[in-house]
Amino acid sequence: MSTVCPCALYLGRLSPTSRSSIGSQLKSIARLMNWPDDYAPYFAKIDYQQALVIRAVLTNAGWQPRSINRAMIAIRGIVKVAVMTGIADQKDAAHIATINRLKHPEHQGTPLSASQVNQLFDMLVNGNSAVSKRNVTIFALLLGTGLRRSELVSLILSDYDRRNHTLLVRHGKGNKSRLLFMPKWCQEHMAEWLRLRRLEDGYLLCKTYTNGKIVTDVGLTVSAVYRLIKSKLAAIGVPNVSPHDMRRTFITRLLEQNVDINTVRQMAGHADISTTTVYDKRDHQFMKQAALTLCYRSAGRNNDRTP
Repeated sequence: MSTVCPCALYLGRLSPTSRSSIGSQLKSIARLMNWPDDYAPYFAKIDYQQALVIRAVLTNAGWQPRSINRAMIAIRGIVKVAVMTGIADQKDAAHIATINRLKHPEHQGTPLSASQVNQLFDMLVNGNSAVSKRNVTIFALLLGTGLRRSELVSLILSDYDRRNHTLLVRHGKGNKSRLLFMPKWCQEHMAEWLRLRRLEDGYLLCKTYTNGKIVTDVGLTVSAVYRLIKSKLAAIGVPNVSPHDMRRTFITRLLEQNVDINTVRQMAGHADISTTTVYDKRDHQFMKQAALTLCYRSAGRNNDRTP
């Protein structure tokens, strides 16, 4: 891909994790459109009609509305760069910008219940191999800190502060960094993994073989983590879970435990609190319990008919 290509220039402005995921999306679009291997120049020449065709192709391919909207944002961004570099016409960018976002359900996805999380860890902790120790640490970090998969695989050993038990996400969504605090049970799984991994420089969660060999300079891929999550959850009878449901579980559990929503927003790395509310999966039973605890009585008043 040429360094002067608008596609490359657009990707270069993104964080490493976003660059990887958006780049993968663009590659998938090119494959669905039957474009050649050197597909990057095609994105700079997309006009209004072709943008609509691409959206229809992605819909027919079964892409979720969120993924399609994200792809269309990338296309608009590439065409804008193409305009600035003199490759595309300003009218094309303006017309593409008028394409509406696809609507999607507000409450997409399902978090795990507390009993499902316990069942999952009961299964995971039974293994004593290096692979098992690494895998249980992966789930501990996803459910204990709310890491995105792309953030998880990018972690290196120096991102973990062993004294304060914190993780530094250097390039999160929007290329923003944040500090994550680990619960004690998460710290314990991390300690067991590091005893096997040792304190060698490299990826925190790295390539691990069934014979116990650990290669710290080879990281995991988001697709490998995806397959791991799907297989382990299917093993406990939760077959249709999305890997992003690990993050939904983290956020919902914090809210269930009465952590204020702005703190949850910061822990999740959301720029806007409205994003955090989309992840709120507390059910009617939780709201019923909250209503039962609502009280305006001062201490010492026992009349149940008085609020």
